[in-house]
Amino acid sequence: MGLTSPKTVVGLTGGIACGKSTALQEFAKLGWAVVSTDSLASEILNTDESVKRQIEHRWGKGVMNRCGSVDKTAVGRIVFSTEQERSWIESLLHPIIRSKWLSFIQSCPSQKCMVELPLLFENKLQKNFSCTITTYAPKSVILKRLTYRGFSPKESNARLHSQLPLDEKVQLSDYILWGGGNSPFLSLQVEHLDYVLS
Repeated sequence: MGLTSPKTVVGLTGGIACGKSTALQEFAKLGWAVVSTDSLASEILNTDESVKRQIEHRWGKGVMNRCGSVDKTAVGRIVFSTEQERSWIESLLHPIIRSKWLSFIQSCPSQKCMVELPLLFENKLQKNFSCTITTYAPKSVILKRLTYRGFSPKESNARLHSQLPLDEKVQLSDYILWGGGNSPFLSLQVEHLDYVLS
């Protein structure tokens, strides 16, 4: 799908623990209509019975919570340690997620829409957007943040290696946000970029 409307439709991406979610929240405060594909994925895992059945059939009851929802931590350990399993879950979820964010863009009443997509460049989705933004942070900062979130060094590196190198995302992107500092500094950058894009 190419762009067919005069809306400003921005794709927000970046590395894990680089400030994507914080940046998205800041853009929302400035009046942007926003959607996070991570949030869409969580919603699907919690509510889509067909998806839940397929996941349980492939990986067993150990990836299901007592309430019947998918244990995202257990799934994460599987998909970030085995490329074949990551490809499987992506083939299951990505078409559903993509249909949801495309519908969001098409039905969005705002003239300023933003989609947070961690795998924007990996899946070559640039044509869907007026422009792209990448949040960037040094690897040392990323690893520290992932440790704080409870990931082991092995788990952290597995997540980093599952995506394009950040330097490549920066080269492909129209705008860069420095996500290696504190939230107030990121907020200032978002305000400036909002002005540029408006």
